Amino acid sequence: MTYSLSLIFSSGGYSTDKHQAAIPTYITISPRKDGITAKTKRLNPQRRSSTSSFSPLKRKLKASSSNFSSILPKFRAIERRPSSTYSSDTLMPDITRSILALPNEILSCVLYYLDYTSVHKLSRTCSKLYTVCHDNELWRRFLFADFQAITPPTPADPTIKDYLKLYQNHLKLGQRWLTGKVNTRFLQGHEDSVYCLGWISKDILLSGSRDKTLKMWHVPTNTCIRTIENEHSGSILCIRVDQKNQLVMTGSSDTTCTLWSLPQMQPIMKLTGHRHNVLDVCLVNQNRIVTSSRDHTLRVWDRETGLELRQMVGHTASVNAMEPVGRNRVVSASGDSSIKLWDIDTGECIRTMHGHKLGLACVKYSDGRLYSGGLDGKIKVWDIETGECVHTMFGHAGMIRSIDYVNKKIVTGSYDRTLKVWDTETGACILSFQSGHSNWIFNVLSSGTRIVSSGQEKRIMVLDFGSGLTPLCN
Repeated sequence: MTYSLSLIFSSGGYSTDKHQAAIPTYITISPRKDGITAKTKRLNPQRRSSTSSFSPLKRKLKASSSNFSSILPKFRAIERRPSSTYSSDTLMPDITRSILALPNEILSCVLYYLDYTSVHKLSRTCSKLYTVCHDNELWRRFLFADFQAITPPTPADPTIKDYLKLYQNHLKLGQRWLTGKVNTRFLQGHEDSVYCLGWISKDILLSGSRDKTLKMWHVPTNTCIRTIENEHSGSILCIRVDQKNQLVMTGSSDTTCTLWSLPQMQPIMKLTGHRHNVLDVCLVNQNRIVTSSRDHTLRVWDRETGLELRQMVGHTASVNAMEPVGRNRVVSASGDSSIKLWDIDTGECIRTMHGHKLGLACVKYSDGRLYSGGLDGKIKVWDIETGECVHTMFGHAGMIRSIDYVNKKIVTGSYDRTLKVWDTETGACILSFQSGHSNWIFNVLSSGTRIVSSGQEKRIMVLDFGSGLTPLCN
């Protein structure tokens, strides 16, 4: 008998009980006297935290034979029986013997449609199923199907010997993102407020401060590995690292933007022309740099020559934040409470979006959606192509100064001194961290394993969700 399988992956990730998802887990952070570490406490510990609250993607099955479809429910029945049932062949049902007689490749295809708990239980029923259930290739397929933020290597990475362990660690990591289990510590060394942050690599963080310095940190060891002085004569207000990790751009209250090469972190050139603070900077299509300023303008620069190509005028207040959108567009958020979408090749304003009642401080674009925040304490979600506000999220009690996006979640930092994590699919606040910052939060960055934040204090807070989980893919 020949079976033909077509595997269809549905979109989505973990699901949780709707009532639980609507109530965030509140975490209070208490810094210790050493100033480097902190302890955390969940204020609503009744929320479930077991891995049973997770379910993997529903992997849809299409088979050319109706006989194959009939195997799956009977196969599921095996793991529901205690292992003692199979102590004698005379007690083994015919269907069970028929299933176990299948080649390992077919059994592996059937296992693919079970969840983690079922496969784990099934592995304890007999030696053959133990072997099939621990197949490295099976867990490689599970990993990249259930954790879609992980990009599978092509071809398969031969150095990864235990995909089951990887899967288990990412399952635990996902659980921690729902329950707020983190290792919390602080990076200390700046002499004044820390305005901006940027990831140079997975473990290397760059920070800019009112003290006019840039500091490079090795986050796993809490170590400042380099301090850069005397490049800017004013506060360093913004940092942007290009997606290829080849270029760093910094903007300052000295009205200039400096370009730096990586990994040496050597200054390449300085962009001059703004009449006031450079508040944000981004790279568009790898060859155009766009800066925004308190002088109400955006300016487009040639990356290679540093020449100013054009100004984009239309905002009536400070242009506080920007995001690149596609190959030749950028979106800007202003203190005039509007969001504008620009064509950087022509300088034309394509669309203006209104919805916030007060000034805007931050925007983030990802997965076809734009997220904005500002003085009104609301997060608005926009369809960038239509300009419509499709959702509004409430929860902060002060200005939202910073937004970042990771794995279908956004992280926000506010003047109310809290960090919040939101599910972008449901709009629900998942986590709320409080007391870690004693004053305004200026910047927040996230990755698959960490949230880092800085503010009016001289230190940077690191919330590490992946502490102790080795290996991890991100």
